[in-house]
Amino acid sequence: MIVCKLAEIMANHKERNIADLARRTGLNRATVKSMFDDTFQKIDRNAINAICNEYGIRPGDLLEYIPDKEGEGSANAKA
Repeated sequence: MIVCKLAEIMANHKERNIADLARRTGLNRATVKSMFDDTFQKIDRNAINAICNEYGIRPGDLLEYIPDKEGEGSANAKA
């Protein structure tokens, strides 16, 4: 499972205003909100780049891979 840590990053920067971040990065507010809430299904490369540029971070700081627990596999996992 991939987890987006935008909420944690924003909290570390003492920022909670999604609309301001969207305005500064030029991203759609809905895109930023889905990343903040960790409810996204897909993230555009430009969105990752904009967030990383804004906070001076790397993609690995924004996204974290957590292995699925045995038996919980993803939809793309082998049967």
